Amino acid sequence: MRRLTFVLCALLIVSSLAGAAFRKRNMLNSRPAEVVITTKLDLRTIDDMGGLIDNVKGSTARVYLLPEDYDELRARGFSVTWVEPERVPEVPLDFYHLNADIASAFAAHAVAYPTLFSYESIGNSVQGRPIYAAKISDNVTQDEAEIEVKYIAAMHGDELVGTENCMKFIDTLLTGYGVDPVLTGMLQDYEIYIIPAMNPDGRAVGSLGQRTNASGIDLNRDFPDRINDSTNTTSGRAVETQHVMNWSAGRNFVLAANYHGGALVANYPWDGSYNGQSVFTPTPENTLFHQLSLTYSLYNNEMYNGDFAPDGTVNGADWYHINGGMQDWNYVWMGCKEITLEISDVKSGPESALDSLWRTNRQSMTEYLLQAREGVRGIVTDAETGLPIRASIMLAAIPYLTYSSALHGEYYRILVPGTYSLTFSAPGYVSQTINNIVVVDGTPTVLNVALSPAPRAEIVLTPNTFSETVPLCDTHDVNLIISNPGDLALNWSSSEALFQETYMGAALGPWRWIDSREPDGPVFNWKDISATGTQLTFPANDSNLGPYALGFTFPFYGTNFTQFRVSANGWISFTSSISNSYSYSNQSLPGASTTPENLLAIWWDDLNPTIAGSNVRIWTNNADSAVVSFQSVPSFSGGGLYNFEVILESNGRVTYQYGSMGTSRLNSSTIGMQNAGRTRGITVNYNSIYIADNTAIKFCPSQSVQTIPVSGTVPIGGQQVVTLRLSSCCLPDGPTLSNLLFTSNAALTPQLTLPVTIDAGGFIPPDPIVDLTIFPDGANLILRWSASANTNSYEIWRGTTWPPDELNSTAIGTTTATEYVTAPLSDGVEFFFVKSLP
Repeated sequence: MRRLTFVLCALLIVSSLAGAAFRKRNMLNSRPAEVVITTKLDLRTIDDMGGLIDNVKGSTARVYLLPEDYDELRARGFSVTWVEPERVPEVPLDFYHLNADIASAFAAHAVAYPTLFSYESIGNSVQGRPIYAAKISDNVTQDEAEIEVKYIAAMHGDELVGTENCMKFIDTLLTGYGVDPVLTGMLQDYEIYIIPAMNPDGRAVGSLGQRTNASGIDLNRDFPDRINDSTNTTSGRAVETQHVMNWSAGRNFVLAANYHGGALVANYPWDGSYNGQSVFTPTPENTLFHQLSLTYSLYNNEMYNGDFAPDGTVNGADWYHINGGMQDWNYVWMGCKEITLEISDVKSGPESALDSLWRTNRQSMTEYLLQAREGVRGIVTDAETGLPIRASIMLAAIPYLTYSSALHGEYYRILVPGTYSLTFSAPGYVSQTINNIVVVDGTPTVLNVALSPAPRAEIVLTPNTFSETVPLCDTHDVNLIISNPGDLALNWSSSEALFQETYMGAALGPWRWIDSREPDGPVFNWKDISATGTQLTFPANDSNLGPYALGFTFPFYGTNFTQFRVSANGWISFTSSISNSYSYSNQSLPGASTTPENLLAIWWDDLNPTIAGSNVRIWTNNADSAVVSFQSVPSFSGGGLYNFEVILESNGRVTYQYGSMGTSRLNSSTIGMQNAGRTRGITVNYNSIYIADNTAIKFCPSQSVQTIPVSGTVPIGGQQVVTLRLSSCCLPDGPTLSNLLFTSNAALTPQLTLPVTIDAGGFIPPDPIVDLTIFPDGANLILRWSASANTNSYEIWRGTTWPPDELNSTAIGTTTATEYVTAPLSDGVEFFFVKSLP
């Protein structure tokens, strides 16, 4: 069979209501301090209390503290000293790029190098400054099947040397294209992205800048974290973090680095340890990450021979533990290898130092990106169509994946020399593991992979929409065909989706409701049981009495009940006997675990039927109906006197009725119902003015649309004819749109909605007569036919022209039977037809 190609789009960042799990502090008023530590366990104490550890050298930790943190550390016995910024304010910083300077430089590059350079703003900072991202490639306006890498600088607004090196690197790439063979080759094989200033607001503060963004958030503590913030969501994060997350998710980055200042070291994951301590915490690919860091350090002599023996690299958590770092996030969720580069002991030094800093980092910046060519590369495609696939590439059993792009299918898995196994997988395809892949130094191994589509079920509904007329509070059945043109058995189930009209409630249950204010709603008709019902006496104002026999079986949320209990606080339940404060603390439904289960909340409030004059009665005919009536029942706090009742019918229908309700405290009750698990329910009203005198509310237990059966299996290439049952109960007169949701194992349409319009009470045309037979009986002719649906009588027509119709025929009689006797014409041919009449 002909297959549809299943192509995944770019990896999405989840946007959910769940915020970050760890505590975030506003550090706008923080200052750098030096704290003397005796062991690395002291760093855990500093981190737990919210200090931002910036650097650790020997027994001294440089930490950003709020004034209260300073006092707390001293109270704990730490030696703490405020330190002055590393730059002196009188040194001008005009030679450092402000955000506007970056924009001007980028605009000039775009004009001078239109085929090599482009830029965009990935979003605005807290204070509205654009965050600029540059793209450098040989065909910059095209998205090609090339290696995507990124450099990001100044996520700390007072660490600016990275910004300057990034700006110089951009200029070097542009001027070196066509001149320098290495740079030319990079631009032909790479798409290089650079954000020189991730935190433009922090950069703009005074002459020295500030570490945090304008909201006091340290951006390198703000990303999702595998340990204590493991939901990959932008919700609850700084806007700058959100922009970088969304921008990164729209690309397929293979290799990255983020630039900092204040130390001289190449720092690689993990940044955080599970116990929160500053201990060596390697990733499953520690050899690779060390090699990447060493590549940068080897070409930076000062870094290689600096304070971090033996080679100028360090495992992040071994140096000092942090959560929420960008490099860990890239590895866990983005399939991107990233390290953190501290490239200057001084965060933003004098102008005279910038050229030297550039010279010591220039070759490192190039050589580091060249590492993205090492390992395995190729294209992942659909084996049948040849189209690209967004696939996951897993190394052995390591859960941190890399990905092929959805646009071209290209992938790059950076690996050190060795022999490997890679598993390629994508939803809807058969996974493929390739063993004994040999990787050598300096030359990438090319491995193209074609994935075969997995057998998949498909679902087709015929027809795919319905519009039917149903008599008021009645049902109507039609046929629905469920087909499976796929090559895997189809397993399906159906359920009613939510109604849009709020007064009809939700289909969860599947109860619906309608009140007497709606056209064709229930008519208020008080059932007076004052003389026939059994009076209940409540020993206390919150009493719960029963159980009492219904006298019949009552279906409620899938369970049949034969008895009920009555609460003094205006509700009944088929099971709950609570009589404490939860019995009068009304809630919206479905409610909390403390609310009554299997609940009918007629007028759930804090009532007091022990007051003289109150009259609560129950009645049943022991056949098909029961009534619970509250008359002249006041609220506990006074100011209200209510008359209401509930009517239960054996068919599952429920009616609430409200007689004289007065005008006091009409906004303090709950009207509705909920099931045993408190997971499904209807709130008609909760603590607002809704009820008026002589109001009735009818609840219907059947779905407006359902299939019979509600689930099934359709074989490969087969079909199943099911009954689609439509119900107009609790629907207003006229058309109402309902939706039936099909959930199945169909790969392309796991959820499919069938729109169904129900015209409640509308005109239903009678079915035509299709089996008329005529035979002689002596001197007469007898006409017979089968009864037709929605028909009250039949009209018989006779003509002498074929085909007979109302224009060339004559009506000769009517009948309510399915037989008619007539004498034939004296001569000639005659034709008959029977018309169904509504």
